[in-house]
Amino acid sequence: MKALHSIFLLLISSLAFSQSAPCQLSLKGKVLDDQGITLPGASVIIVELGRGTSTNQSGEFLLESLCENTYTLSVSFLGYKTLVQKVKLKKSENIFFQLSPDETMLSEIVVQDHYDHISESQTTAILSGSNLDATRGKTLGAALRSITGVNTIQSGPAIFKPVIHGVHSQRILILNNGVRHEGQQWGAEHAPEIDPLLASNIVVVKDASAIKYGTDALGGVVIVNPADLPITPGIGGTIHSIVQSNGRSGILAAVVEGASEKLPGFNWRTHGSYKRSGDFNTPDYSLTNTGFSESNFSAAFGYHKNEASGFEIFYSHFGTELGILKGSSVSSEEDLQNAYESPVPQYTSNFSYDIAAPKQTVKHDLIKATSHFHRGANTYSLQYAFQLNQRKEFDLRRGTLSETPSIDLTMMTHTLDAEWEYEPSENNIRCIGINGLMQSNDNNPGTQRIPFIPNFSNYSGGLYFIQKVNWKQWKLEGGVRTDYRYYTVAGRDYLNQVYKDQFDFSNVSATLGATHKVKKNGFFTTGLSTAWRPPHVAELYSQGTHQSAAAIEFGLLLDESTNEVREFSTVDFKNEKALKWVNTYGLTTRNTQVELSAYVNYIFNYLHLRPEGITQDVRGTYPYFRYRQTDASFVGVDMLLNQTLSRYLSARAKVSLLAATDVSNDYYFIYMPSNRMDVMMRYEHPLQGVLANGFIEMGVNYVAKQNRAPRVVSIEEIEDAKAQGINLFETDNRMFDFVEAPDAYMLAYVTLGSTVKLGEKKLDVRISCDNLLNTSYREYTNRLRYFSDEVGRNVSFSLKYSF
Repeated sequence: MKALHSIFLLLISSLAFSQSAPCQLSLKGKVLDDQGITLPGASVIIVELGRGTSTNQSGEFLLESLCENTYTLSVSFLGYKTLVQKVKLKKSENIFFQLSPDETMLSEIVVQDHYDHISESQTTAILSGSNLDATRGKTLGAALRSITGVNTIQSGPAIFKPVIHGVHSQRILILNNGVRHEGQQWGAEHAPEIDPLLASNIVVVKDASAIKYGTDALGGVVIVNPADLPITPGIGGTIHSIVQSNGRSGILAAVVEGASEKLPGFNWRTHGSYKRSGDFNTPDYSLTNTGFSESNFSAAFGYHKNEASGFEIFYSHFGTELGILKGSSVSSEEDLQNAYESPVPQYTSNFSYDIAAPKQTVKHDLIKATSHFHRGANTYSLQYAFQLNQRKEFDLRRGTLSETPSIDLTMMTHTLDAEWEYEPSENNIRCIGINGLMQSNDNNPGTQRIPFIPNFSNYSGGLYFIQKVNWKQWKLEGGVRTDYRYYTVAGRDYLNQVYKDQFDFSNVSATLGATHKVKKNGFFTTGLSTAWRPPHVAELYSQGTHQSAAAIEFGLLLDESTNEVREFSTVDFKNEKALKWVNTYGLTTRNTQVELSAYVNYIFNYLHLRPEGITQDVRGTYPYFRYRQTDASFVGVDMLLNQTLSRYLSARAKVSLLAATDVSNDYYFIYMPSNRMDVMMRYEHPLQGVLANGFIEMGVNYVAKQNRAPRVVSIEEIEDAKAQGINLFETDNRMFDFVEAPDAYMLAYVTLGSTVKLGEKKLDVRISCDNLLNTSYREYTNRLRYFSDEVGRNVSFSLKYSF
């Protein structure tokens, strides 16, 4: 809070200074073809600044915080000749660009919007601009749900983890400002400790081709990119305020940034945000103890000498306290059965901002230093990062233990990345890189519980090579990577006896991708990738109650009959290995944009949690889950359609289909996202006068019932069989669930907004309503769906002032 206080003092002083700041001009306009038809998705780049934007569905763009200067603008669109034009900017301007068709596209250099860490041969989806603005106020996982093929696994209304094409957690890499994010990702209820309010764009790589970032990317990569530090002298920033009805929550965020006029090349940025919410509510009752608080701060400082060299130092702090639905805590088999069958969760009370056990407190600090040097055809880059992750989980405990955490972990991670990129020509690029990681994860004493996972150290290293070639109308990319990981482990078993072990893993990954231009307006991308990942320590050694997940969990190394910890060398364990093939076809015509992706991901030795019954310990009665291995396949289709219906009216449809199969047992998995579709209509009008860019969106989101769900074995059936001395799973060990998959549901939403021009500054106003009809429903991938409905209607009001 002291850091936030300092930021807002700086913000207030900068407001006065910014009245005369020289970099408050804007450049807006529209991109058309030679017949006057708008081109949505065209790139508009300011060459000198190395930044730009893409046109919206009406072909319009807006570039802000510009100085009086002469700029070189590069305007490009697939199938059209790139237009390069000088613009002398003395005041804010409105300009039109008209592109001519390119019938040959020979030797053409297409300048695209700047999205770090991706290549053209990868299957990607990008959340930026107005689409990203529509998600402001949501967690990272919840924001990513607006991308086709991306869903979430939840633990209540405030904890979301991204799921890409059916896989999540350890199989999804997250890059936060270029750094591989390292926290306690092993828990399904452990959300990424990242504030998306700082992001300029979020990129999702949907294939397994991002081999330069290390092992584990079996499902894909999420890349959170902040905006580049400003280059032109002056001070600017934003103040963002959001209030929401559900949870009676509020968010306040601010960014202040600038560049030095006296010391050219030096630039900086500070960011702070605070979020607070009380209990969320369904249409019929309050979700007691689901509030949260969150405070974040970041600062960046850099120096860039043209494009030849530069360095940057970045620090961020993330802190949150999250309540877990109190009704998910039970003490007996009878309570558990009642909790599953009751229409209203146990312990439900009136709305409150109080956060009590069960709850989580998490802090995550990141500091990184990066540098790059460019000489001739060579670019050298070096990055060091340190992350400190502190997690505490509090269960319902009696007496003086009520404020003592049951899980108390501290993780420290050092990473070092170095890369050499050689570009002898625009059609030939290769790079060689090396990654190193040193990590320790320790249980802090004083919990008076046997640790859920043991202490461990992780030493990892990798070397990769990537080659990119442009040949005629093909863009080709191939890469290979080798990795090594070494673990040392020390913990205590259920008898409080010490165990120790050490083991290592190594393997090779490879990728091959290609993008081909199809006639004038289309493209086809195909990518075949192999990836692997060693197990996380939690998947091997977890033991006991995980109250945040409302479950008891046992790792793969725990003996099934005695729960004794076995040595790793005595277990027939195999690394997960994935083979993923993704094909994407895209077409952009005068009024239509279509993108269709089909994929298959076959994972050998797939390591997963599966329910195996109910059991009881000193902390209560819970379903228990055990880690198992099997072969798995994930087959699906993603589709996106944008259609311009008139000058101001457009429509969008998104479809995601997924079929996940336990191949070894020819059966289904639990908690797999069901098929879904989103349809939206948007009316946007360039208003005159003080108001500008007024719009209204209305849509529906349909989620089908998961018909590929495993069989149901209820708590009552398990209790009856247990009373009769019968083992229900002795002859039938197929996957099962405790309750039937929820019914299909459809949610309506509406959003409207506009921009208020305040001289050279602006105020963006947005009002939205999710679950407009206040529908009662349950989401299959929510781990707490056994106990409660999802949240009801939520009205959000957002103000964003840019100066």
